[in-house]
Amino acid sequence: MGSEILVEDRGKVLLITMNRPEKLNAMNKELRDNLIKTIRDFNRNPEKRVVVITGAGRAFSVGADLSSMSQDLAEDLRNSFHVIIKEIRFSPKIFISAVKGVAAGAGISLALATDIRYTTKETRFVTAFHNIALAPDSGMTLMLLRMAGIKAEKYALLGGEFTGEEAEKMGLFQVVEDPLAEALRAAEKIANGQFKSYSASKRLINRVMYYDLEDFLDYEAAMQGALGKTYDFSEGVKAFLEKRQPQFKGE
Repeated sequence: MGSEILVEDRGKVLLITMNRPEKLNAMNKELRDNLIKTIRDFNRNPEKRVVVITGAGRAFSVGADLSSMSQDLAEDLRNSFHVIIKEIRFSPKIFISAVKGVAAGAGISLALATDIRYTTKETRFVTAFHNIALAPDSGMTLMLLRMAGIKAEKYALLGGEFTGEEAEKMGLFQVVEDPLAEALRAAEKIANGQFKSYSASKRLINRVMYYDLEDFLDYEAAMQGALGKTYDFSEGVKAFLEKRQPQFKGE
């Protein structure tokens, strides 16, 4: 296991920490690959019941590391980001996220995919796909609107940011003083309780909320792949790397 992911075995509970604090836990290919392997190993282990996911340093995760993306955004989504979301969402086990500092892009999607989500009042959630002429990905639009409805539509449509306190009002997260401590307490209680009941409840929730997630992700990948071939996307990434304002043309 690479240093991009730290894994702590706590019996029936596994603690996963994204560990690129100097890059605000941006998800490069190594981090994504390690995360997929870790979650798959957890899902296959009959002794494990609950995962807690958090980030080292000042952020949960700012999403994709643009320097590690391939030329085919659709394939990046299908082969890594979407795999992570589906491994979490369709697992019979319980996933909990502990989010503080900042979460952006696919980092928000990762947190939303978990079953229980803790954050702080001051956490900043940033939807900035439009800054590089992309649409939200990694299932964000479906999860955000299914959970929060019309109150979250503007963030999917135009981008922007909201605080942890606002996220709680939208029903997305629970605000607590110490998200990681609260997540670990909840994980122990679930792991040592009536786990089959919790697992069955998750399957029922999936039947109501995420019955069409796979079809949605396929559609999202195709759309993002097309956007990745536009002039505006190339200009957006170039401007981001050069730390200047992009000059978009709408094409």
